[in-house]
Amino acid sequence: MVKRFSHPLKMLGIAAMVSLAALSAQAQSAPGAGMPPPPPGMHGMHRGHGPMMDGRLLKEAGVSDAQRAQIKQIFDAARNDLKGQRDTMRQLHERAQALFTAPNVDANAVEQVRQQIAAQRDVASKRISLAMIDASRVLSPDQRVKIAALIKQRQEKMKDRMKQRMEHRKDASQHPDNPLPAPFTER
Repeated sequence: MVKRFSHPLKMLGIAAMVSLAALSAQAQSAPGAGMPPPPPGMHGMHRGHGPMMDGRLLKEAGVSDAQRAQIKQIFDAARNDLKGQRDTMRQLHERAQALFTAPNVDANAVEQVRQQIAAQRDVASKRISLAMIDASRVLSPDQRVKIAALIKQRQEKMKDRMKQRMEHRKDASQHPDNPLPAPFTER
């Protein structure tokens, strides 16, 4: 049975893989152009399996069983390194919640917790980036480009599905027999 990564690890994995593949493609198209710009922020991520744990994606990209085993080891190590951080993050979020529900909100204490949360996220981001770098060394440049293209296809499909759902909801809310309330903006 394959263990799955936590949601944040999956999302960071997807964003990092897309960034690495894009950087790889950029480096291939402009040899000798110097260092590529740093990868963009890891936001705009959606639910789903990280590219390193999705067997279909790796198979479609032509990743061998030996490569998959190496990649699994890399991300198992990263997951183990970040296990303790989950408890720390939960405690920090609980502390922030307690600060905001106190009779008087201590702005300095809130800022201190915010900085601690940001530092924890930075540690996780760095560790995942290292894992992505290690995984990229296992994959060929062509495999990384193929993975990025497959991820982009999946994102486009998801975008289309979400658009269809929103259109369906809009149509359903306008039907007179529909018990669903109209969207909030129309109330």
